[in-house]
Amino acid sequence: MSNNGAVKLSRSSGGPVVSRRLILLALVVVLSPGRMLAQEDGEEHIGLPTDWSHRYMVFSAPGSPTEAFDLSQDPRYVQQWLRRDIERRHWGQRARRDIHRDWSASMGTGATVGAGQYPAKYSFSMTTDSCANDFVVFNTSLAGANNQASIIAYNNLYVGCGGTVPSVYWAYDTGGTISTSVTLSLDGTQVAFVQAQGGVATLVLLKWSSSTTETAVAPMVLSSTANSGYRACTAPCMTTLAFHATATTDPTPADSYSSPYYDYTPGSDTLYVGDNAGYLHQLTGVFSGAPAETTTTWPVRAAAAPLSNPIYDSVTGNVFVTTSFQTSDNSGGRLQTVCATSTCVGINNGNTTTAIGTATPSGILGPNTSGNVNCRGTGTSGNGSNLRLDAPIVDSTAGRVYVFLGNDGGGNSVVIQFPTKVSTTSYENCPAETAVGTASTTGIPLFTGSFDNLYFTSTGGGSPSGDLYVCGNTSGDATLYKVAITSNAMATTSTSVLAVSTGNATCSPVTEVYSASKDLIFLSVQSLGSTSSAVNCPSNTGCLMSFSVPTTLGGTLPAGTTATAAESGGTSGIVIDNTVAPGTLHTSQIYFSTLTGGTAVQASQAALR
Repeated sequence: MSNNGAVKLSRSSGGPVVSRRLILLALVVVLSPGRMLAQEDGEEHIGLPTDWSHRYMVFSAPGSPTEAFDLSQDPRYVQQWLRRDIERRHWGQRARRDIHRDWSASMGTGATVGAGQYPAKYSFSMTTDSCANDFVVFNTSLAGANNQASIIAYNNLYVGCGGTVPSVYWAYDTGGTISTSVTLSLDGTQVAFVQAQGGVATLVLLKWSSSTTETAVAPMVLSSTANSGYRACTAPCMTTLAFHATATTDPTPADSYSSPYYDYTPGSDTLYVGDNAGYLHQLTGVFSGAPAETTTTWPVRAAAAPLSNPIYDSVTGNVFVTTSFQTSDNSGGRLQTVCATSTCVGINNGNTTTAIGTATPSGILGPNTSGNVNCRGTGTSGNGSNLRLDAPIVDSTAGRVYVFLGNDGGGNSVVIQFPTKVSTTSYENCPAETAVGTASTTGIPLFTGSFDNLYFTSTGGGSPSGDLYVCGNTSGDATLYKVAITSNAMATTSTSVLAVSTGNATCSPVTEVYSASKDLIFLSVQSLGSTSSAVNCPSNTGCLMSFSVPTTLGGTLPAGTTATAAESGGTSGIVIDNTVAPGTLHTSQIYFSTLTGGTAVQASQAALR
């Protein structure tokens, strides 16, 4: 911002970007109150939560100062801008051929965050690390007990911190089993997650307190505080809200895949989460008010099948969620668009006038047992196995939703692009798709891909160009693919980059991070990692790998990995710690759990140290 208060734009990173001072001002306005700002050396230092949702709600570059300012009211946009700004300005690189484990810590026998699920990282400052205050949280997917934590956090994370690296920050038995990703409050002082408790999906809100005695096998046992008393309770404390049950169709709600999505918009304090019977739940008063589930209009029945993580788009007022295919009820995989706020009320979706709680489904996108009813026309391929759909990616700026499907019913693994706005005449039920290899007929999912830095910094202004990287070919050798996006239009064909396994293997989601001159993507395979000289996975087993992808449109695709590491059973989703400049105790790390072996891991990003 200039001295007269005008918005200053910069194109130094390849796209229109709000000035740093404007973003910091927006943070002060939209993120306070809370533990977001710390003062050091006369500069503002802003804490950043990074959980699963920052991978799925994204923002390509805005097209005007007005649009940029409007977006700056959304904390997720501000957070993304800050992360990528620091990446662009600060990091250096040197080549390596291995991903170095800084540490691994046992979370208990059989513990794991889970396939397609993510840990969560909180950085107290975006410009400097803190051994005391930075922490990373892992669910364990194990039943809590007096000798087993259901959730655990580590601090003292970095090489160069004194004492034990890492140290257990806190560890709790919350009385249930947590098998999906956790969600952080903006100030990092609270955590929201779903656990199975007494056979019912239960949302837990947790205030933590640091401890020097708790461990994965000696956690503090927490009892639930009444919802009405939670706001005033002294940490550590928690409260639980069992999912509201619909007696006829969902008498005992369960949740296998859906993680809570929190709306950070000031004044909202609202959270969305799905269940296995296809209901989307809304809870209010989550981190600052009186916690309660909305039971008028909500929960909304979006489908008769398990729901993915929901993604709320503040621009359209819609929640986007995918539904799995189940052979038991021939549900078919779909994208569901649920109107959640007044923004989307009154729009004609082709069937009815949209009201809050209206669910608009796409056509059946994948397998089903009734031929000629899905988007591909046959629906016979892969209809003998259940098929999980990962959450969609929503680009709020570009107005697009991307769905990832392991079988389209016609023999292909595919990416499908939808609009975020329900049409005034009809919803785009069966849009064009892009194949990314052959399709699994045994239920192997296609987890979510990731855009490259070209996409995020494209000068299109709401009409971005760049590339989407996906690990596909779910019925053969797992393969990395590139899908081009040109002026917001997805290419009809993909480009095969490199086979990353030697047989039928499940890939993790793809995660991207950009340095000053290098754009890296990370993924893992659960087994049969390719031992070819191009990929260089050890022992043909579970393998984590990174690739340096082009930083110019049409650039040369990678002919091999930049780094690899053997990881037992492959990895969970990967969280990037990308908020610290060189010269501090560390430069940048990735966090994940192994899928077998029971370990939480911090590893250094190859080529960024």
